[in-house]
Amino acid sequence: MDFSKKGVEKKQKALVSKLPRNKKKLTVSLFKAMLVLFLAIIVLGIGAGFGALKGILDDTPEVNAKDLIPKGYQTTLYDQDGKELKVLASFDANREYVYYDDIPENLVNAFIAIEDQRFWEHNGIDVQGIMRAFAHGLQSGDFDQGASTLTQQLIKNQIFNVGLDEKTMFDKIERKVQEQYLAVEIEKVLPKKSIAEYYLNTIYLGQGRYGVETASQYYFNKQLKDLTISECAVLAAIPQNPSKFDPVVFPEENAKRRLMVLDKMSELNMISQSDYDTAIADDVYAEIKKVSSIKKSSPTKINSYYIDEVINQLEDDFMAMGYSKSEADSMIYSGGLEVHTCQDTEIQDICDTVLNDEDNYPTDSYQLSYALTLVDDNGEQYNYSQNMMVTWFQEEKGQSSFDLIFSSEDDARAAADEYKAHLIAETGYKEQLESYKVTVEPQISFTLMDQETGQVKSIVGGRGEKTEDRSFNRATEATRQPGSTFKVVAAFLPALDGCGMSLATVYKDEPYTYTNGGEVRNWYSGYRGPSTIRQAIQNSMNILAVKTITDVTPELAYEYLLKLGFTTLVKNRTNSSGGIESDINQSLALGGLTDGITNLEITAAYATIANEGNYIKPVFYTEVYDHDGNLLIDNRKPEESAVISPQNAWLLTSAMHDVVTIGTGTAANLSCGLYTAGKTGTTSSNYDAWFCGYTPYYTASIWIGFDVNTNFAAGNYHKNMWRKIMDEITEVKGLDTSKTFEMPDGIVRATVCKDTGLLPVEGCDTVTDYFAKGTVPKKKCGGNKKIVICNESHKPATNTCKETTTYYYTVDDDGKIEILDADFEYDQNILKEKCPLHPEEEETEDTTEEDKKEYKISSSSEGGGSISPTTTVKKGKSTTFYITPDKGYTISDVIVDGSSVGAVTSYKFSKVKGNHTIKAVFKKKDKPTTEEPTTEPPTPEPTTEPTTEPPTPEPTTEPTTNPTAEPETSSDGE
Repeated sequence: MDFSKKGVEKKQKALVSKLPRNKKKLTVSLFKAMLVLFLAIIVLGIGAGFGALKGILDDTPEVNAKDLIPKGYQTTLYDQDGKELKVLASFDANREYVYYDDIPENLVNAFIAIEDQRFWEHNGIDVQGIMRAFAHGLQSGDFDQGASTLTQQLIKNQIFNVGLDEKTMFDKIERKVQEQYLAVEIEKVLPKKSIAEYYLNTIYLGQGRYGVETASQYYFNKQLKDLTISECAVLAAIPQNPSKFDPVVFPEENAKRRLMVLDKMSELNMISQSDYDTAIADDVYAEIKKVSSIKKSSPTKINSYYIDEVINQLEDDFMAMGYSKSEADSMIYSGGLEVHTCQDTEIQDICDTVLNDEDNYPTDSYQLSYALTLVDDNGEQYNYSQNMMVTWFQEEKGQSSFDLIFSSEDDARAAADEYKAHLIAETGYKEQLESYKVTVEPQISFTLMDQETGQVKSIVGGRGEKTEDRSFNRATEATRQPGSTFKVVAAFLPALDGCGMSLATVYKDEPYTYTNGGEVRNWYSGYRGPSTIRQAIQNSMNILAVKTITDVTPELAYEYLLKLGFTTLVKNRTNSSGGIESDINQSLALGGLTDGITNLEITAAYATIANEGNYIKPVFYTEVYDHDGNLLIDNRKPEESAVISPQNAWLLTSAMHDVVTIGTGTAANLSCGLYTAGKTGTTSSNYDAWFCGYTPYYTASIWIGFDVNTNFAAGNYHKNMWRKIMDEITEVKGLDTSKTFEMPDGIVRATVCKDTGLLPVEGCDTVTDYFAKGTVPKKKCGGNKKIVICNESHKPATNTCKETTTYYYTVDDDGKIEILDADFEYDQNILKEKCPLHPEEEETEDTTEEDKKEYKISSSSEGGGSISPTTTVKKGKSTTFYITPDKGYTISDVIVDGSSVGAVTSYKFSKVKGNHTIKAVFKKKDKPTTEEPTTEPPTPEPTTEPTTEPPTPEPTTEPTTNPTAEPETSSDGE
């Protein structure tokens, strides 16, 4: 070593040298700068973090306790006796709410043990859980272990849409921060038990089930309160991953997590060792599998037609209350409503059974609905309809009568396959989509109401299997032509109530035309001469119905129909061709409508008559309560509106009782003897057949026909089914079969002339009937005085008038003349006038005695009935005799000049050239009718009312010949 002076000095210089010192200073300065920068970054980072955090928290949605309450609940429908009919629920509303006190402690503990052990201690955030999850992530490299508390999960489910709206990692971080913040805030105001209650009612537990009560019923077929510890653990194992831990689909995975739940419960001393051992030993998945297999073997329960209509009515009612359609649907499917329907399950079962019994129908047919889509190599689509299919078969295959009605399902499938094969072969295209459906025909609809309450007890919208919810309901949606069922409500009801007519009012059944010149034709051959309204109802007389509505005026008839609840009638509607459509015309009397009516509405109309003339809009439910038990809709006392008087309602009931006892509806008369009234109806070309009727308890209407208008002879099938249903209801319900319709005050009896409806004089054939007080005629019959009128001039005919009509006329005490049923204007001097168009031909020297000769036609009768009286006829003239049996009798034979012409109701002598004889022979019916009433209260039927046709025999079809339709849509049947 150099310890010399120079050496020492050198070392001393080295010690104080600036170069190393400067280097050291530089190093220290750099370190200080880096430290300051680092600290600055930290400060800036913290500031930015606080800023970002403040921004996130500022964007946190405002939440109160109500926002955490489950908002979607299943709606439950009950029948009239409180039996559950159907549960309605949207995807997120399939839950049944249960309060905390009703939740088993073991279930609460199971969820807490596996999801949030420190639930009862933390303030909304589990810091220990967060640190544990973080440490686990550092150790394993997998940060999948959650640390969310039940409070956070509740907020995530109810406020943040279960996190489904997150698109980026920042979105997730933002939601997590806000979730934790809200959890702390919520726990400041909500008790722990409320949080647990809300959570357990909102949590998704797989298989479309929300909330623990609904899940319990689904997986174990038991109520929540009855769950075992083992079953509680199964449910608690699901929420972390409802798909993975589904106990039905993946029982092994659920079992692993269930074991974790039980271990945690044991570790936390929530259950005893004995409880633990019992739960571990439980073969719970075997029971879950059993319950699941039962559910799978049971077909998915499609809504009944009744349930469908309840939903439709609820939607209408809520929209009437100001809800939008979507809001109304939300109320129905997720509002947790309690709906008490009017359905009588016993009656509904009877109707379903009878109307779906194939033995009650003629041979089945099948209607095909078909559409086909083909695609070419370029992906372009080509659509082919069933109408194109019909055209191909008719024109290309030469099958001119081809339609879409087949005798079997196999035939329908074969036709569709043939058409499809032709199209593919012709075009070379490939099949992309085929729509194929067959419907059994004829179809049916049926509605039954309690007329006193307006409650619909049963409804059937079609026969055959119902394959979808809210499908086409023929009872409420199909508008069909009502045929002769409309005669009562459109013609005779307003005639009695609005025009002062009576059941004894007389119209002449004779050739008659509409104002447009079209001929009105009866369903039977010939004409029956003067007939009463009672007879017109009893025997469904078309001409009398049209004459009546002509006097009533179609305008007044239309107003009455609106009061009876019909909503599908048309008034001055412009069609696609620019023409005006209207139901306000004469054919309204025969049910000739533009669109038609529904079964439900015509049932309500007939129920009005049965309910003493008071209309009640059909009711499908009595009460609707919201989730909290508040009454939203109250139909227990629906409004009634008086349409007709009780007296006129009773009179119509009396006349329609004749329909089922001696008229066109005998096949519908109840075998049990319960008083029945009703009206038949058949439309043009036999497209539709109806029976609308009622007992003192229920009103019901049945329709039968093809969905697409098809000629179909319904016969008595529909009337037989109506009778079977009502008979069985009477038996099952134990109804008193002696009950009838009590005669109201204001009904009197009177005898009138059978031919004029006026008070009789000596020589008149008479009939005794019931009248509303004030409608008994005051005028006396003129002794059947007749006047022959020229159809062209409307003046008394001469011997040269070619077309004439004979009328009855009366002369009152003041000498005033009234021509009955006159459809022309006349003055009081008419008896002194003569036809000015056809002068009387005076006798000339060339006129022989033979030309002036009159011939006598002598009439007689044998048995119970009457025939037109003996008369004299000028040579070459014609005359018609009418034959009418008394009640309880029928026409056996008519003998003209010693030869039988059969059991006809009228006979015309044309261009008479000599004397003739005509004899009517009557015989008693095989089944005598009930004796006429003579005591109080009388049965609503007349004492001497003659009938003009025997009852419809079974099983022959109702007469439907000679269509009367003007236009074609009106009835041509009885």
